Amino acid sequence: MNDQKTILCVEDEDDLRGDIAEELEAANYRVLQAANGSEALSLLERQRPDLVLCDITMPGLGGYDVLKALREQGTMADVPFIFLTALAERNDVLSGKQAGADDYLVKPIDYEILLATIAARLDQVARVQTSAVHRAEESWQEILKSSKGRTVDALYKATFAFDRFLVGVVIVDETGAIRVMNKEAQRILSEDDGLIASQGILKGSVAKQNSKLYSAIEKAFEEEALDEIVSFPRISGGRPYLVLIPGQRFTVEERPEAVVVLVIDTEQRAKVSGDTLVRLYNLTPSETRVALMLIDGKRLDQIAEELEVAQTTVVFHLKNLFRKTDTNRQADLVRVLLSVPLRSTGA
Repeated sequence: MNDQKTILCVEDEDDLRGDIAEELEAANYRVLQAANGSEALSLLERQRPDLVLCDITMPGLGGYDVLKALREQGTMADVPFIFLTALAERNDVLSGKQAGADDYLVKPIDYEILLATIAARLDQVARVQTSAVHRAEESWQEILKSSKGRTVDALYKATFAFDRFLVGVVIVDETGAIRVMNKEAQRILSEDDGLIASQGILKGSVAKQNSKLYSAIEKAFEEEALDEIVSFPRISGGRPYLVLIPGQRFTVEERPEAVVVLVIDTEQRAKVSGDTLVRLYNLTPSETRVALMLIDGKRLDQIAEELEVAQTTVVFHLKNLFRKTDTNRQADLVRVLLSVPLRSTGA
């Protein structure tokens, strides 16, 4: 089975784009190249990459335009997006991440860090999707166990037992009207960021995805072997919402009064926090700051400058990070840091 991943590299400097493509191909990636934002959007109309590397400042359409267009496409809203740029100021990094970029690497490119970051982001996509779906399925099974009789009242009680999970639970009737939802679902829908409750109906910002959602809900009343997942892009960018609709007709005689729809905010399940790193690897505050800067693609000299310490001090912390994460190369360390388990709100 060919599992070669496709990377779209958008960069207006021909020599740099060629060098990046050469490094990626040597690492067994298939590479698509675009010299500007317009070429990138044209490629995206025909092909779906597994990840996008994109310069910010380009003639015509810039990196932010490419990111916005990608996030607005329902079928590609979950494609990881990494900015490549010479803009190294803290506010520039924050702007890129607030726009919905998954990572932000500063030129000149450290190819070991680039390859480690790409590998980690591709792994994370699979892990976020798989873990989120498994967690939702576990929640669904528990709801079923807690709601014998399949009445809306029983489902209502079971739903609110799951407020502690990062899984939104929405109960809808045959018309698609929302009967009840838990706090996580309320939080997601109140953000009005691509998925809302419009006149009491669960609705996303993409008409095609809505049609898939309503068709799946209709089937859920009739089928047992149904496992539909519909992705809704965020208006603001970032990772999409996933809506899972399991089949809920268990016997010919037993037609459910309402069905459960599970809503997952994959953005909440893909963030790496300092607290998570401290808990997993017993890091000191200084080691945590260095680790988070490495995740952001900072070089050791940049970290030393921002922390206002000698570079030898940063190297000292780096050696401790190697020891605590059982790594011995910076690229491996970054990959480990980017591959930490999904965080939860309870810890």
